[in-house]
Amino acid sequence: MQRNVRKIVLVFTVLLLAGLAGLFLAIAEFNRNYESQLESLGKMQQRLRLLEKELDLRNHQLKDYEITRYRVQAFARRYPLFDRIARVVYEKSREYGFHPRLVMGVIQVESAFNPKAVSNRGAYGLMQVNLSVWKDELKIDRSRIFDIEYNIDLGLKILKRYSLVAKGNIQRALHLYNNGYKYNNTGYVLRVNSVLFDSDVNQLSRFNLTHSPVIHPGRIQQSQ
Repeated sequence: MQRNVRKIVLVFTVLLLAGLAGLFLAIAEFNRNYESQLESLGKMQQRLRLLEKELDLRNHQLKDYEITRYRVQAFARRYPLFDRIARVVYEKSREYGFHPRLVMGVIQVESAFNPKAVSNRGAYGLMQVNLSVWKDELKIDRSRIFDIEYNIDLGLKILKRYSLVAKGNIQRALHLYNNGYKYNNTGYVLRVNSVLFDSDVNQLSRFNLTHSPVIHPGRIQQSQ
């Protein structure tokens, strides 16, 4: 009788220990899963905070874009001629491989953005193209000399030739554009430089010749 009781107690003890071991293993597995879920939750919360910051940044950028767009539209309505010049300069500058700010600087110095400007040396339009020098070389249509797109295109063809002659030296190209080979007009370069906002001619000295039309150096404009 005592042996049977001992066996029962032993079996019960073994089962109890096995149950406790299983319970401890289950608790340990639960803790591991819980810690893993906490880690995943922490990563998700960190990602969420990053997304919130990015969304906030995007909202600020969108607001800045809307403000800029509004200001551009308001400016274009108030100054439609200047807006048109700026748009043409941007497109033509990319076509010929010049920085738009450089071209705007040249136009401001040459004509003060007056499409009808005429010099006492026979230079016409925004970029003061010397008609007597270039009329045959570029086959200039005199009836279009004051046209904004046409005049800027002619001016950039001339400046491109000078940039090739000057081997990409923008200061030398500007000397040639203003004076031909007569002399180095450092004052002209300084005047162009003074209207280039936060840049200078040295920073705009690289010409994107790869994507520019092939224009061979031709006859050089002697004066404007």
